[in-house]
Amino acid sequence: YYIFGTEFLRGTWVQDTAMALAMFTIVYGCSRAVKERQIKRRLAWSTISNLSYMLMGAALMTPAGMVGSLSHLVCHGLMKILLFFCIGAVMVKTGRTQVSQMRGLARRMPLTFAFFTIGAIALMGIPPLCGFISKFHLINAAIAAGGTWAWLGTACLLLSSLLTAVYTLSMLLPALFLPLEDYADMPGRCDPGLRMLVPFALIAAACLLLGVYSQPLMQILRAIAI
Repeated sequence: YYIFGTEFLRGTWVQDTAMALAMFTIVYGCSRAVKERQIKRRLAWSTISNLSYMLMGAALMTPAGMVGSLSHLVCHGLMKILLFFCIGAVMVKTGRTQVSQMRGLARRMPLTFAFFTIGAIALMGIPPLCGFISKFHLINAAIAAGGTWAWLGTACLLLSSLLTAVYTLSMLLPALFLPLEDYADMPGRCDPGLRMLVPFALIAAACLLLGVYSQPLMQILRAIAI
């Protein structure tokens, strides 16, 4: 983008290859996340998919695409580390590692799953959280770029958002609404202490703040992308 210049690369096989690989990885990563039953591996496949969001935005080779790419770099970093922190707390406090073992856990870890819910909603791209902002800019950039690859990229992003809802809600909804299984070995309430909950709260607040007040960040990123 900066070394060779977008004018030199746009419309060439280099751009086509970068777009094709990014779009394939977006859908493949989400599909593997849906299939994965180990919690941290599911989030890891999700990260692979979301990293390709950023690559696709850069591969559009427009300032708007670069803004979308960089904004997703920031927003995804926040919402994904929040999800990994929460799942880490679940694994440390309960020893549970599988998606099937999440059912009813919100009754024992209400604060952890409150923050997990914020991260999951942000990752799905639902307003007013930061995930909506970055995905909005990526889709707008793809539509503005025009051409077959850009429209295919838009379709991949929308399909990925749907698959993201599937693999996050299949973890979250059982934890929130299904009855608690027999966890006789667990204490009545096992949320982590303040040293873990305070970082959860700060990152969740950042996800909300960037969702409702993203202009300062966008101005910085537009200056970088020009």
